[in-house]
Amino acid sequence: MGVTRTDLSLLTRFERAALRLGAAVNESPRAKRVSRLFNEVVTGRWMHFVSDRRMVLLGLEHVKALHPDRGVLLAANHRSFFDMYMVLTHLHTQVPWCRRTYFPVRSAFWYDHPLGVVTNLMASGMSMYPPIYRETEKRGVTRAGLDFLAAELQRPGTVVGIHPEGTRNKGDDPYDLLPAEPGFGRVVLGARPIVVPVFVKGMANDFIHECRSTLDGTGIPIIIAFGAPVELGELLDADPHRLRAQVAVGRRVLDAIAALAQLERAERARRSAPDPR
Repeated sequence: MGVTRTDLSLLTRFERAALRLGAAVNESPRAKRVSRLFNEVVTGRWMHFVSDRRMVLLGLEHVKALHPDRGVLLAANHRSFFDMYMVLTHLHTQVPWCRRTYFPVRSAFWYDHPLGVVTNLMASGMSMYPPIYRETEKRGVTRAGLDFLAAELQRPGTVVGIHPEGTRNKGDDPYDLLPAEPGFGRVVLGARPIVVPVFVKGMANDFIHECRSTLDGTGIPIIIAFGAPVELGELLDADPHRLRAQVAVGRRVLDAIAALAQLERAERARRSAPDPR
């Protein structure tokens, strides 16, 4: 991605090295193909191991029916660390047009700590890219990352997973979504991708516990609800740099995710209801 020397100089030495590694994997067609193969063969298998007995997919036909002439942006709620892993795992194995995946993440830990970089490599083939920096002085690097995503989303076969809420929703009610971050709307307006809403619920943040509960049958269902592409209509005519337009796009997409949340809630209630026989 096109980061200026001035913006790069505001990163620490380790952050610069981590960013270059992420760019080397994600911006090289050959390296990106290797990353995809790794995610299908390694990451996908252990995520299936964690979830297969508990997984419920709703509305996947909306995604399978697509014949995208441009990139697809998956807009999902963010309740656990594994939400997007689950979504992308099933897309890799069931949707043939999914060829390149990117999952932007906060730079904290993933791009400023050695363990974060190693985890990114081992858990996603470095697909957690580009990093999003919260520090004001590093916004230039963040903007360059968002511009990279916008460019990639104009290419068929690209899938970008973004949580519009920007951060994990730690509230008591998982169906009460946080407001969308303006950066989400900027990406949508700049790239005009196909936006597919997703609602995910059923996983906690303790990976060992999730594995154990799947094997012993005590885990609750993991339900992923996919919706039809969001119709943005007249909103797409707005200036991508206008905050009001970014917020309006975020609200419309969050409304679609909220509708899926109610679908998921009804399905979960149906599965927990006593058998009338």
